[in-house]
Amino acid sequence: MSITQNTVGTSATTLYTSSGTSATSVVYLMNDHSADVTIQLHIVKNAGTASTSNKIVKNLIITAADTYVMDLEKLLLDNGDMIQASSDVDAVVHATVVHIEI
Repeated sequence: MSITQNTVGTSATTLYTSSGTSATSVVYLMNDHSADVTIQLHIVKNAGTASTSNKIVKNLIITAADTYVMDLEKLLLDNGDMIQASSDVDAVVHATVVHIEI
């Protein structure tokens, strides 16, 4: 297993790009801000861009100093597929993606 970490910006930020075929086991999104933040989460096909058609989480509010954990469902990604996110506040949501090549 490997981890990838990144800080979410106000525009689409790539949290993880699959190298080969991979599966995620968990995605953590931690709000390090003193106020609530709202995030969007996308699963983007290789060479694609974040859009309404690939959004999997819309307007998720993460309360101040809290963490959202996405671990109930595994994501299977092909080479070049990406997990991207954006937040309404820049550089306060920190993401950790745990993944494994299959």
